[in-house]
Amino acid sequence: VPPDKQLSTYQEIGERLRALPGVVSVGRSKLTPISGTFWNNTIHTRWSDRLSGDAALASLNYISPGYIPTLRMTLLSGRNFNEDDTKAAPPVAIINQTLARRFFPHLNAMGRTLQVEVGASGKLGPRIEVVGIVRDAKYGSVREETHPTAFFPAAQISRYTDQDSFELRTAVPPSALISAVQAAVGSVNKQIPLEFHTLTEQVNDSISQERVLALLSGFFGALALLIAMIGLCGTFNYLVTQRQSEFGIRMALGAQRGSILRLVMREVVGVLAIGVAIGVCMSLAATRLLQQMLFGLGARDPLTLLVASGLLAGAALLAGYLPARRATKVDPMVTLRHE
Repeated sequence: VPPDKQLSTYQEIGERLRALPGVVSVGRSKLTPISGTFWNNTIHTRWSDRLSGDAALASLNYISPGYIPTLRMTLLSGRNFNEDDTKAAPPVAIINQTLARRFFPHLNAMGRTLQVEVGASGKLGPRIEVVGIVRDAKYGSVREETHPTAFFPAAQISRYTDQDSFELRTAVPPSALISAVQAAVGSVNKQIPLEFHTLTEQVNDSISQERVLALLSGFFGALALLIAMIGLCGTFNYLVTQRQSEFGIRMALGAQRGSILRLVMREVVGVLAIGVAIGVCMSLAATRLLQQMLFGLGARDPLTLLVASGLLAGAALLAGYLPARRATKVDPMVTLRHE
């Protein structure tokens, strides 16, 4: 697409995509969220002269008016871009909360201006008015700290890259629209190549290492649980066998089977309580190692500890119940004759 026709071509493609059945909204941008790619540059304002190096960097993106509603970003103040934000109009920007706090400290950023360095020359571009502030969101990775981020209208960009991204929010499975999207884009320009991704795929790809670690940890955790159950069952079986005569005598003297069951289960609960206490303490001690492997979950998450302890307790009680049940079936007459 020739540079002078890119904007009109993209706008026509957007109109064709919005007309497709099943498409709720359409946006366009240079970068998509959680794609692992970044575009950043140094930002200057009258109130950020002390910032330098990485502290003065901001993540950038150019977007169409449909981008924010399509991704359901929250506009906290100001306005979204509109069709009037063209090259002939004054340059404007929408910023996130982090950029507002860092580059406009203790001020309301609405209506104030910022400048972006042009290339590596250090020269500053034109003053850009802040017309909106959006809630902080992830930019390139779900694990990153929130970056100062600025969005510019796609229609005000002087030069486009070799590829742009369209974001479609659909009321049907996205895969069902692939052929329709291909036809819509082909009706504008048949030479434009397409790639299709879902936001879910990009999020999953960004945490693929964590997902593999979780899968392996879950497998080995289940294996360890099985081995622990076998070990506990064997241990309590041995203890029941050693005390078989005692149980027989107790029952010959009038003890009920329920009391024998409670006697054995009290010992199971005692061992279980000690084991769970040691396990929880070891888990809390390993939080530094665990924190590096987790996303979206604290290493000392109480719900996780509670669920894990409950699962282990249930497995241990089951492993102890089977030998305890066998202890209640001891024949007192056989035991007395043996004694």
